[in-house]
Amino acid sequence: MARKKKKKGKRIVALLLLLCVVGVTAWAWSIWARIYDNPPQDDDYVRDENIKDEPDKDITNIMILGVDQRTNEPARADTIIIVSINNDTDEVAMISIPRDSRVEIPGRGLDKINHAMAFGGINLMRATVEKLLGVPMHHYVYTNFAGFQSIVDTLGGVTVNVEKAMTVKAEKNVEGVTLEPGVQKLNGAQALAFVRFRKDSEGDFGRMRRQQQFLKAVANEVLQAKSIVKLPQLMSQAAEFVRTDMTITQSLSFAKRAASLKLDEVEAFSLKGSGKMINGVSYIILDQDHLQNSVDLYLRWQSENESNLEQS
Repeated sequence: MARKKKKKGKRIVALLLLLCVVGVTAWAWSIWARIYDNPPQDDDYVRDENIKDEPDKDITNIMILGVDQRTNEPARADTIIIVSINNDTDEVAMISIPRDSRVEIPGRGLDKINHAMAFGGINLMRATVEKLLGVPMHHYVYTNFAGFQSIVDTLGGVTVNVEKAMTVKAEKNVEGVTLEPGVQKLNGAQALAFVRFRKDSEGDFGRMRRQQQFLKAVANEVLQAKSIVKLPQLMSQAAEFVRTDMTITQSLSFAKRAASLKLDEVEAFSLKGSGKMINGVSYIILDQDHLQNSVDLYLRWQSENESNLEQS
């Protein structure tokens, strides 16, 4: 009799565990259904079929956007970072594109690259980046200022080294912040000021460097064991503010890969360019040689010999 009761007890525990797993899985799928975003391709902004993957290489390119959207204005891409993963060698590169870069926007002509998001949403933004770089953007992830702040606050802040005193004035829906130099933990509002500051001699290029620095710091924070207990709240924040075309399976695979990365070894840089006024509008004119070399080495992941052979 005691043996039967013991078996029955084990079955009940197993059943409860199964129900918990099913419940958590259902919750995760319901959250991801809100995060997943894959709008149909607009006929006006069809992606160039000639832009293809590098032969004989397993590469994944992910376009990460920080979107500036105020009240009812169209969204603009305030931050544009391409994360390229060479799955054959486990190398990773992080390339920032200046938001004021003067580029060809399909169907719109020459304009600032960050306007592509406002003109045609994520589809046109992806088509524009692909046209500029000549390589496919396999996935995208984007969030807005409110989402950025909320995620940082949910993490309990993110520790970075603030290299100098920085003041960002208040704007609509964004509070003013002054940061002092030194290693410190920034809350959401302070973090937003840190990644948006550009009122120094480096301008947008310094800002892009700090954005990459902060992205690495966020990754370090998320991957710590103590952040596991915050996962449900982070997922809920993501469901409200983050959008991606990665399925939950692809995202889990990417997270697993990210957990094994040595972030200090990630190659991080910005495309080079110089400022120029055209018809009263300030643009960044990209250095085409630097752009092509960057694409060959860190998006196509060619060796220097391969790159030189193609250019000769």
